[in-house]
Amino acid sequence: MQTEITATLELRTAGPADFEAVATLFEALHQFNASLDPGFGLVDNWRQLLHSHFQHTCTAAGALWLLAWTNEPESPAQNGRNGAKRPEAVGLLIMEAHQDSPLFKHRRWAELVALYVAPAYRGSGLAARMVAYARTWTGEHGFDRVQLYVTSGNEPAKEFYRHCGFQPVQEIWRLGVTPGEPVDLPADPSYSEKGGCGADFLESGHHHLAMEIEVADESEREDAADDNRRLF
Repeated sequence: MQTEITATLELRTAGPADFEAVATLFEALHQFNASLDPGFGLVDNWRQLLHSHFQHTCTAAGALWLLAWTNEPESPAQNGRNGAKRPEAVGLLIMEAHQDSPLFKHRRWAELVALYVAPAYRGSGLAARMVAYARTWTGEHGFDRVQLYVTSGNEPAKEFYRHCGFQPVQEIWRLGVTPGEPVDLPADPSYSEKGGCGADFLESGHHHLAMEIEVADESEREDAADDNRRLF
């Protein structure tokens, strides 16, 4: 399954030439993430690191980089030659196979790492379509579940995922500590970097999944499972 088309929106797996579209949406997602929690802030060379990881994994069997494209430009400047409409990427979803410690019996699942929809397309049902695509991809690749992380105070995001069938199974709690004298932080003994494309490059402690959903009224809440409003 590579392509799905509904109206003017097309869901297509990203290839090596699509990095700029991926990076643009990834950056928009993390600007919102950082507004929820400064811990989501990106490093200065994030684009270089993301590019390396994307090129390494975009065609891998254990990863799904999904872009949503539209042929309806937001302004005349986005038109191509002879008035042709230039496709624009308006949605990004990233899935990766996750393998936990061999200590655990059930240690493999599909991780929903990132999901973002441009503001103009929230409420169109695009988010739900992308999640449905990811769910199908998960089953086709032999996994029995999808897991994700979401910021604790992001109630609209939690509501959206509940409507998609997700249920909370764990919580991450944080305690702030004042560090002592400056020291070099010790390395994580369980982390394998593998030249910048380590197994947990994207699947880190606070994942990239966040949602900037805006719920307008009660009727939208009731219809969320069908039209999957404002998401990313």
